Amino acid sequence: MNAHRCRSCIGACAIFLALLVAGCSSAPNPIPATTQPALSALAQPYAEVLRTAGINSVQVFANGARVRVATSFGEIYLRYPAGLGPTAFAMYVDGSTVEVDSDTYTAGSSAQYETAIKTLLPAVVKAATENNARVITNRFGKN
Repeated sequence: MNAHRCRSCIGACAIFLALLVAGCSSAPNPIPATTQPALSALAQPYAEVLRTAGINSVQVFANGARVRVATSFGEIYLRYPAGLGPTAFAMYVDGSTVEVDSDTYTAGSSAQYETAIKTLLPAVVKAATENNARVITNRFGKN
């Protein structure tokens, strides 16, 4: 009787682990991969202030819930502003350029993306700058 119960537990654990692994391997929000020169041009005026704030990348999820910002001090997350039309893009900031990738951008949605970029980037810079100050204060005790 104990051997039967033990095999049942092992079987149940194996099924649970298989489902867990399968769930973790699916990508519900794939990172956009299609470079969009028009969006990159819209973001270019923000390049210097993004670099100054230590921002390496910005990702807007297709589900419209969050914006992920990778900075020199780690990642921060912001809510996607209510009232903005849905967008999905990944922006990469390096020493000389800003590149924006999106698999959902079209010429017909350009106004929606322009509004999102012009609304999000100042908010992202503000949040990153505030986060940087908190991290520096926490790490070095400077006010």
